Amino acid sequence: MVDRNYSEIVPGLLIAIFGAIVAFYASQNYTIGTLQRMGPGMFPMALGILIGGLGFAQALTGWLKSDLPRIDLSQIQWRAALFSLLAVIIFSLLIRTAGFIPAVIGVVGISAFADKGARPLTAVILSIVLCAIAFLIFRVGLGMHFKIIDWPF
Repeated sequence: MVDRNYSEIVPGLLIAIFGAIVAFYASQNYTIGTLQRMGPGMFPMALGILIGGLGFAQALTGWLKSDLPRIDLSQIQWRAALFSLLAVIIFSLLIRTAGFIPAVIGVVGISAFADKGARPLTAVILSIVLCAIAFLIFRVGLGMHFKIIDWPF
């Protein structure tokens, strides 16, 4: 019996499923158009297909090669994974309700604590600096209009 590398197969299949969901959603909810006149759904659908194909390729690699290194679950940095995921969730919740500045402060402040050696003062300074940089890039440089601060309280 061949021992498969499930540490490559499972993430590859999850990525492939995610790509298929994105492509399916784009095809059902946006106009795809043609190659001469691309619609708003063309890029998300193509990106979903690309992500799905790469995920399938990763899973296939894990299926065909059994000598790839195994992942030891005790070596996974769960703190970094959880804080990063929490930061993205907080950003997605704050960007529409509280505005751009609180969302950037939230994502940077929370993701800074993914590192065990993070200090609160460093996270605050990093949040302020990245808020200013993001504001200059998106609002001033690119001219994007969005809510800066919109406190829901």
